[in-house]
Amino acid sequence: MSKVHTRRVKILSALFSDAEGVSRRVPTPVRGTMLLRSARGALGLSHGRVRCMSRIGRVPVKLPEAVSVRVEPYAAGSLHPIKPPTAHRLRQMMKRRPDKDSFQAFGTPHRVVVNGPLGEIAVPVHSFVDVAQPDAETLQVSAKCGGTTRLGKTMWGTTKSYIANAVRGVSQGFRKDLELQGVGFRARIEKADGALYPVETLVLRLGFTNELQLPVPPGIEISCPTQTTIAVFGFRKRQVGMVAAQIRRFRPPDAYKGKGVRYVDEVVRLKPGKRR
Repeated sequence: MSKVHTRRVKILSALFSDAEGVSRRVPTPVRGTMLLRSARGALGLSHGRVRCMSRIGRVPVKLPEAVSVRVEPYAAGSLHPIKPPTAHRLRQMMKRRPDKDSFQAFGTPHRVVVNGPLGEIAVPVHSFVDVAQPDAETLQVSAKCGGTTRLGKTMWGTTKSYIANAVRGVSQGFRKDLELQGVGFRARIEKADGALYPVETLVLRLGFTNELQLPVPPGIEISCPTQTTIAVFGFRKRQVGMVAAQIRRFRPPDAYKGKGVRYVDEVVRLKPGKRR
């Protein structure tokens, strides 16, 4: 019996002990999920009752003082029409991942509009998820099934994370730092002059024949504190990540020398070169 398996048996022995500390009979040790299933059966717990609460979704979202939130339903004409689902189809939807039909099958979907010093973000909310604001400082997200279905488990924590990212984005913003490693690799920001650069542009010298140019998209701020570092800032987390990934994609780190564009504190595993 391995050390990991022995540790599992000890943990289960503590679980099977009653209130007086007298140990009950532990089922025959088996590997993997069978050991956990035997523990559930001995404790009288079904599979649905073991994990019916989202650890991420049940934590309320804290709202800073400078952030205002409002929950509003979608307009009737803004959603594509769907066929009214039957009771059987609703049960099947709760067993699957979300799609465009289930988005509005359980009622009128809402959206959470988050306003802050840096901008405004609208987060769509699935009709199977409820968003409530018990007070001015917190926002509570809950699933209509209590987290007992696949659809509820999928959308509960996901919706809460989207709202939390929106609150942080409009209040603090998100930032990604990149660095250039290589001889002669340089980065600079060219201001918009109307002729050569119609918009603010990031210009990169990465060892190619020509310089690479990336127009700065709206809602994103790119700066170069030094000639070999790039900072991407914005209030939309997804957009910041996509722009940073696009810059890194111009020349990813080399597998042998590590030359290229990488994130700050990124660990690049280098391959050993040929040895004579």
